Formats: sequence, C-alpha cells, structure tokens
Amino acid sequence: MTIKKISKYIILYGIAIAMILPFLWMISTSFKSANEIFTIPIKWIPSSFNFDNFSKAISSFPFVRFFMNSVTVTIFIIIGQLVTSVMAAYAFARMEFKGKNLLFVILLAGLMLPAQTIMIPMILILKELHLLNTLPGIIVPFTWSALIVFLLRQFFMKIPKEIEEAAMIDGCSTFRIVTSIVLPISKPILSTSFILIFIYAWNQYFWPLLIVNKEELYTLQLGLAYFKEVNAIETDWGALMAGTTLTLLPVIIVFVIFQKKVIESIAFSGGKE
Repeated sequence: MTIKKISKYIILYGIAIAMILPFLWMISTSFKSANEIFTIPIKWIPSSFNFDNFSKAISSFPFVRFFMNSVTVTIFIIIGQLVTSVMAAYAFARMEFKGKNLLFVILLAGLMLPAQTIMIPMILILKELHLLNTLPGIIVPFTWSALIVFLLRQFFMKIPKEIEEAAMIDGCSTFRIVTSIVLPISKPILSTSFILIFIYAWNQYFWPLLIVNKEELYTLQLGLAYFKEVNAIETDWGALMAGTTLTLLPVIIVFVIFQKKVIESIAFSGGKE
C-alpha cells in the first residue's frame, strides 16, 4: 500500500471518528448518572448502566403519542413520495410528450430553491384548505420530491428497453410493466430512496413547528424540544440524551436493514450504459 493511500485512509478514518464521537457521547450519556455526565476527562463508559434515564424520558412527556405522530407522518410521506416519484420518473425516463425536457429542467430548478422561500406560500395554501394544526398539514406538502424523481429517472433509464418492449408485445399495459418488471428490478434504488425519505420525514422539526401548536399533534422532534422546555430550570441531560437515543434508533434500524440495497444501487448506477 502506497503512502498516498495510507494518508487517504487516515484522513477518512479521522473524519469518520470526528463525526461519530457526538453520537457515542449521546448514547453513553443516556446511561450515565447525573454526576458522571460532565466529568473532565469524558467518561465514555458509565460506572453502572442507568436505565432510569429511559423511563424518565418516556414518562416525563407524552413520548408514545409523539412517537406515533412521527410514525404516522413518516409513513404517509414515504408512501406519497414513492408513488408520485415512481410515476413521474417513469414518465420522464420512458414516455415522450410535449415539453418533457422543459418540465424536467423546471423540476431540477426546484432543487436549487431553499425550502424557506416556499414555506409562506405553502402555509397560506394550507390555511385556505383548513389544514393548519393537523397532521395532514405536515404530510401533504411533502408527498412529492424532485430529488427522488431525479434519482429514480436516472435508474430507470439504465434498464434495457428491450425488456419492456418484449412485455408490450405480450400485451402488458404500462401499469403492469411498471409494477411487475420495472419496480422489482429497481429494488436497490427504491431502498436508497426509502432511506432518504425516511430520514428526511422522521427528522422534520422546523415545518411541524410552523404548522402545529397543539401538544397532541407534536412529532417526536418537537416533543424533545418540549421536554427541554418543561425542564428549563435544570435540564435532565441524561433523560434528554436517552430520549434522543430512542428517537435515533429507528433511523439506525432502517439503515442497517437496507444498507446492502444501497450499495447495490451505487454499484448499478456506476456501471456503463
């Protein structure tokens, strides 16, 4: 192994360690007693694993309700984005219609707009639809994604057209071709899209903060902020880190389940057309 390669690995490992340390501190702190949290030097392994922090995190605020709100929002955003993105991506990849290229350019231009620039118009539209202070108000604006459409389109274009042409000769409809041929082939990119949508939907904070002000509609991210406000005089950092760890756990589980498919999609996308 050359010195250049060794240097690259050292830099990459250094960056990886720097990024993972805060998460390790968070997980470690969730098991610590109060007097061990801010010790210098940092005590990475607690003297004894304190599971009371997790029970405090769950009982100190409506954790289960907020968790279910987050699950509901995430599920509907995932379904909405995958359905709309698959339809749009297949149309851009395979169908011919007037203005297709212009529409695709407009779609890509939407990726360059900061989300904050369209939030006021979205709020005004939701107000007219009477969707403020509702879970659908959090969900509906995010049931499509230009990024996911772009990723799926690029993947669909690499699928040999001959497969679809053979299916058409056998009498398959466009819907049957998409559901029975294209989607099974596209499992790697669909898994990648699923992870991206899940992380985005699960970690939403600013948009729900704007849309809802009823406690029963809070998502888990808002719930953690609510927990900190309730304990504003003296923050229970152990319980807060335990709550944050529980919030992060679904993201880790989803990534572990789908990571092999993500690698497959990268390998497929890197192949020659």
